[in-house]
Amino acid sequence: MDHRPALRDHPVVVVSIFGTIVASGAFEIVPASTTPVMADQLGASATEVNWLVSVMLGVAVVASLPSGALVDRFGAPRSFVLATATLLVGGVVSWQFTRQGAYWPVFWSRLLAGVGFVLVWNTGLTVVGQFRNAATATGLFTAGGPIGFAVGHLTGPTIVAEYGAASVFLAYPLFMLPALAGVLLAWDEELAGGGTGELPSLADVGGVARNHSVLLVCTLGFVAYSLYLFINSWVPTYLTEELSLSLAQSGALTAMFPLLGAASRASGGVVTDRLFDGRTRPVVLASLFVSGVAVAGIALSSTYLVVAAFLFVGGYFVQLSLGLFYSVVPTVVADADVTTAVALLSSVGLFGAFSAPLVAGEVIRATGSYAAAFGYALALTVAGFVLAVPYFHD
Repeated sequence: MDHRPALRDHPVVVVSIFGTIVASGAFEIVPASTTPVMADQLGASATEVNWLVSVMLGVAVVASLPSGALVDRFGAPRSFVLATATLLVGGVVSWQFTRQGAYWPVFWSRLLAGVGFVLVWNTGLTVVGQFRNAATATGLFTAGGPIGFAVGHLTGPTIVAEYGAASVFLAYPLFMLPALAGVLLAWDEELAGGGTGELPSLADVGGVARNHSVLLVCTLGFVAYSLYLFINSWVPTYLTEELSLSLAQSGALTAMFPLLGAASRASGGVVTDRLFDGRTRPVVLASLFVSGVAVAGIALSSTYLVVAAFLFVGGYFVQLSLGLFYSVVPTVVADADVTTAVALLSSVGLFGAFSAPLVAGEVIRATGSYAAAFGYALALTVAGFVLAVPYFHD
């Protein structure tokens, strides 16, 4: 008999944890959706404003493993408190210095907030990974990231118009408070989530890093996140420059990616649990195969409707297995190493997200061809599929 807790028995905790990732995701992305106003307010270029987004992603790569150690030491409730406090401090400092038009203090405060962001991510994954239907739970949780992006894109400009550019840096961290209250008030002893009282040793971390199953899942996470950010960052420019679409047309196509990501990440867990009785292999292989076809289709097509179809299909399948990876790693390591393994997966996956746009940009600059960049993305997909076929099993 499976004695792990069920999702339906802890609705307040589950909804509250989902709220933390939505709020932190909106806080991360909102400078991108308010770039012109933010640039004027801070006396910065559009590129410098975009770095206010990138710096949170970059620091998350480095801070992921240490944040996992914090969850192991202090447990999920205390880690959520620390993450919320960090995001609030980063938000208040960003709010204050944005009002003063001081770019660099805002930059450094966003870097601090990035630590809170990855701590929310790893703490939430540690908690939802313990549930009986872990694939569904992690799928729903990881869907909170793109939903947060969509919330930031949709509400950020309105908040700025009503209350000024600085206000967005204060608004979203404040939304963390009711979510944190829900976690703390509804938490009970049935729920686990770190809190062993000990920090993992270097030997423990090394053991997880040498685990072949963990390394495989991390590699596939790197591929999936790389594809996701490659499509989001370079496809709009490709559509405009190579297919002569207007900015409005290319923007309309690519704007659906966060919402498609929310649907696919959530449904990946449901499909795994309901259709394949918890077996993740069919979903992972389908995700990689169709993603490769979609990448090739976008690169080879020149008709608007055909490209749009491949974009929508690819947008769904690229992210279909992202949530599943976080449900797999707890099953291939000892209970004491779960948070470390989750943190390692986050770090490697986020490095793929951080590096893919940069690598693709250098490939395009060196070759003068988008075909080479799509070739890079396709090669990643093929490599992931080749690795997954013989070694990824349930």
